[in-house]
This record gives sequence, structure tokens and C-alpha cells, in this order.
Amino acid sequence: MGEGLRRRTGRGPHLAIAGMLAGLVLGSLATIMPASASSGIGVFVGYADSVRANATNFPTPWAGSPQTTFEGCLPVASCEYDGGSIRVVNNTGSTVTVNAIAVHIDSCTYTGWPAAVLNPGADLIVAQLASGSSAGCSGPSPALFDTSDIGRNGSDYVGNCAQSGIQPIVDVTVNRQTTSYTDFGQVLNTGGVDGAYCPPPIGNESIQNESIQWTTIGHAPCRGSQLSLTPPSQTHGVGTTATVIANFSNSCGQPLSNVAVHFVATSGPNAGRSGTGTTDASGVATFSYSSLVTGTDTLGASVANLAGSVASNPVTVTWIAFAPGGGAFVISDLKDVSGGSVYWWGAQWWKRDHTSSGLAPAAFKGFELSNTSPWCGQTWTTRPGNSPHPPKTVPAVMAVIVASHITKSGPVITGDIVHIVLVRTNPGYGPNPGHPGTGTIVGQLC
Repeated sequence: MGEGLRRRTGRGPHLAIAGMLAGLVLGSLATIMPASASSGIGVFVGYADSVRANATNFPTPWAGSPQTTFEGCLPVASCEYDGGSIRVVNNTGSTVTVNAIAVHIDSCTYTGWPAAVLNPGADLIVAQLASGSSAGCSGPSPALFDTSDIGRNGSDYVGNCAQSGIQPIVDVTVNRQTTSYTDFGQVLNTGGVDGAYCPPPIGNESIQNESIQWTTIGHAPCRGSQLSLTPPSQTHGVGTTATVIANFSNSCGQPLSNVAVHFVATSGPNAGRSGTGTTDASGVATFSYSSLVTGTDTLGASVANLAGSVASNPVTVTWIAFAPGGGAFVISDLKDVSGGSVYWWGAQWWKRDHTSSGLAPAAFKGFELSNTSPWCGQTWTTRPGNSPHPPKTVPAVMAVIVASHITKSGPVITGDIVHIVLVRTNPGYGPNPGHPGTGTIVGQLC
């Protein structure tokens, strides 16, 4: 729950008076309250300003996001947001009920949002219920929730740049147990000043965007967000699967869950291929795809919100071919040396490619046709000589299996895959074992 924790109180019918007081706040309680799930409850605060839109600052997720219950002004397209917001995330393994949320800003208190039931991983967002802004305290109803414009005793704080000193307090009641959190970072009241007027001007603007991305309550404001894709580059054989990983967080690196991430190949042989993932509790979403053609794809990702879109860095996926038509050629593990010359097909394979486990069967000529997508850790089988029908031609650069153990039982030859390497092939190959295939190792895939 972080440094924002202020106090925790469990309410139950231990005393008649305590029960009466609890009843005024939470309703009649006839039994002992269930244990609090607050140890797995995440509480965030933010500020939503759609008047002076800024996509990287606007709190995301928002209305319409996956696994998100939104209690605020709807429909989004018709609403003008200018107010604080609170996000409660259920990081427990059980369903919980958020019975109530109350926000105290000096003498001003806002409450009255409906209760919500959250499944594991889901979140609740509460915000202003009506469109527009207000000056000063308009509580207790959160119809307008312009928390940046509230001064001491609920006064009008519009345009005021003197630090108010107010640290908002948020009471969150989960499973009928209330925990109070102090917004030490003053996110809800934009740093204790009217954030629309007080930061240094940006360009020629005289009024500033007030949006603050979701920030763990108690932390300094984490304006802005970042969407990063990894790994920067990767190489795979045609027919296998590549996965890119998106990480979405605020500018402080705090992960943001339940955010839809859109992935797309912007160029390359698979240009236009796209997909969508949802960030988990670590802010991570993934996209996996395969290719039937060689080449290099460039991929990007984006997160859309009410104010616009947040884009990621680009990454690349390079697709390379094994033997045309399926299967793969093989070299021994003792020949797996970067930049080394290799013999991957021919009548002398068993003499030229000694493995670490000994000589291969003389019947093996260097080609297998059992795997559609060979990869490290797999095994393969083939038949003697050129009976697997190797391809008539090979590409200039080809993925080749590295084997450490090759055996023969009857007509079946079996081997392992300890590495996959890239080989630049030399001229002279032919599908007859009398026309050997040779080349140079130029890279390793796995």
C-alpha cells in the first residue's frame, strides 16, 4: 500500500456504540466483518484534464478499458473532465467489494460513488460524475470534482499559485474495512496549487494541462507515461513464433495494468499484421506471431486514451529460412565456431563432422525432414543418403541445425538440436551427396 498508508480500522459489533457508529457510515452490521483484503489492494490517484489534452499525462486506464469499472461522467465523448480521480486495483486472488470511497480535502469531503465488486486483477475508477469544472468545494456529491481549485475551508483556489499545504486524504472501504491514505504528493490538488495556471508556460500557452498519470498514492506526482517494446531485435526461422513484449508504466516506472496495447507490423514482409494485448499487474502485454516468408519486420505498439495516443519505440523481427520446402541441414557441435567453415551436406559428412559423442552413421549425409520448425532442444529423424529428398537449391543465408549426438537404428537416423546457426552458403551444392554443401557460420539463433 506504500507510504500513503495513514491508518487502518476494523469495524465490528464488539460494542453497541461502535456498531451504531459504523452503521451510520457503512450500514447495519450484524456479523463480524470479513478479513480485509487491503494487503493486495493498490490505490492510485490521478488528475484528468480533457480540456487541455495531453495523451502521455492523461490517466490510463480510463472508461472502457479492460476489467475496469468506471464511475464517472459518461458517455466519454460528451464529457469535459477537469478533476481528480482515484483508482483501486484488486491485486488479491479473491473477489472483493469496494463499499465506499471518500475524499477529504481540508474541510471539503466528497463521497457517494456506488459500491463495486472487483474480480482478481480488476480495477475501479471513480471521477467526477458530471461534465465540467467548478471553483471551490462543491461536495459532498462528486458531480463536479475539480480538486485543483479547492483551498482552505473549501475556498475558491482558481489561479492561486501559493502552496495550500493541503494533503488530501482518501478513505477506501474494502470488504467493509476502511483504510485511509494520505496523498502526500498532492496529486489530487495538483501539487497544492492551481495546476492550470501555476507551472511554467509551455511554448505560448498561458494555461497548462493539469492531467497527472495514475500515481501510487503517497508518491510524488508521476506525470507522463512510457510504452516500451522489447527485445530491440530478434531472429527466427520461418514457421516459428516471435514474441514482442510491451511494458506500460507512468513516468516513475510504476506499472499500469488493464491497459489495451495495440501492436502492428509497420513494414516488412508481414506489414499490417496486428494484434491487441492487455497489460497485467506488471504492466506487461505480449504479442506473438509467425511468418511464412523471409525478411525483416518493423513493429510498433500504441496505447490510446481520451486525449490521444502514446507510441512505443520500434523493434525488428528478422525471419530466416531453413532448407526450402521444409527440413534442415545439419552440422556437428564440434564445428560450431563463429566464422568457421562448415560441411552441411555430402557423402563425406560422417568423416567431416565428428560430434562430441563420436562418429555419426556413415549413411547420414546431412539432411533431415522430420521437423517443420526445428528449434533448440528438439530432436529429429531422417533416412539414409538422399532419400529424404533434399531441396534442389538453397538460399544464400540459411539456418542450420547443430547436433551433438546422432545414432542409427534400422533405416532411421536420429539426432538432437543443441543450437541453430546461420550459414552463408557457398556455390556448388546439389541434392546428390556427390555435390557437397559448404559455407561459413555468420550467426547463432539459439
